[in-house]
Amino acid sequence: MANITISEIAREAGVSKSTVSRVLNSKPDVLPETKQRVMEIVEKYGFQPSVYAISMSQKRCNCIGVVIPHDIDYIFKNQYYSEIQRTMLKAAQKRGYYVLLLCCKDMKEAINAVKQRRVDGLIMVSPLPEHKSAMTTFLESNIPFVTVGKCQFLSNAYQVCTDNYKGAMLAMEHLLGLGHRRIAYINGPHFLPSSGERCRAYLDAMRAENLPVTEGMIREGGNSIESGYAATKEILSDHPDITALFVASDYMAIGVESAVRDSGMRVPDDISIVSFDNIPIAAQISPALTTVDQHIEEKGQLCVDLLLDLLEEPNTQRAHSIDIAPTLCVRESTSKVRS
Repeated sequence: MANITISEIAREAGVSKSTVSRVLNSKPDVLPETKQRVMEIVEKYGFQPSVYAISMSQKRCNCIGVVIPHDIDYIFKNQYYSEIQRTMLKAAQKRGYYVLLLCCKDMKEAINAVKQRRVDGLIMVSPLPEHKSAMTTFLESNIPFVTVGKCQFLSNAYQVCTDNYKGAMLAMEHLLGLGHRRIAYINGPHFLPSSGERCRAYLDAMRAENLPVTEGMIREGGNSIESGYAATKEILSDHPDITALFVASDYMAIGVESAVRDSGMRVPDDISIVSFDNIPIAAQISPALTTVDQHIEEKGQLCVDLLLDLLEEPNTQRAHSIDIAPTLCVRESTSKVRS
């Protein structure tokens, strides 16, 4: 029999359809001998239950949405987003869920996915204040909703955050501890809350040491290799006496290293570089980057586990914010300042 149905399995096993359903859904209230008889028939005919039918009966689709509300080019040119997606896919798969990736700046696709119940829950990566209205819609829909990144503009959302200020302070303390005093900074895009926190830490660290931050020592990049290269060229043109650069992302720091070399200098002999993220390529380039590890894999795992726990155990009390403490990975791109 090619396409056996639950009714036919029930008839051959001499049980009701509901008993077959309980066996297929691993319910405990079935006699062992009955379960064995049903499973022998299932295996005999190679029966595969309909995922659609199961999701309808359970009022779930076993799919979670991951929303990244930024330009597709920006997302896929930055390995941070690739890594966070990879870890979320692994974590969801481990718990039997699929992932629907939604790259949509205007949020319409994500809102439709929620309203049409195409997802059981939603994770939003790098939310911005301009997304508050859409995020309020998600919360009001009563599906589990978690953000990757702090959103102070919507305090009742569950969120998993990196302490960006602390991480940037670790980077600056490392450079200052190596004797660097002329330190420039390449920030990430101004619209990201993380950029504001990292820049604030840079300024606070410089002020604490009474070090001047003159015009042109801070440049904004786009978290791309190209923007890191361009910003470094501009800084070196205006401030050829700098001995160190703090860079807001590893991906930009790749361009920074290239720009330093093209300017006839060496890393770290002439200029030390500390970056942020600890994506895999940070350890693979030469010289390997000293970088702030924001523990991307842990972050992705925590987000998925939190979302699915909210889905499967909705009445359990949980903290609304989980903070991940960054650490510093010291590699080859930093050294003591040379006189």
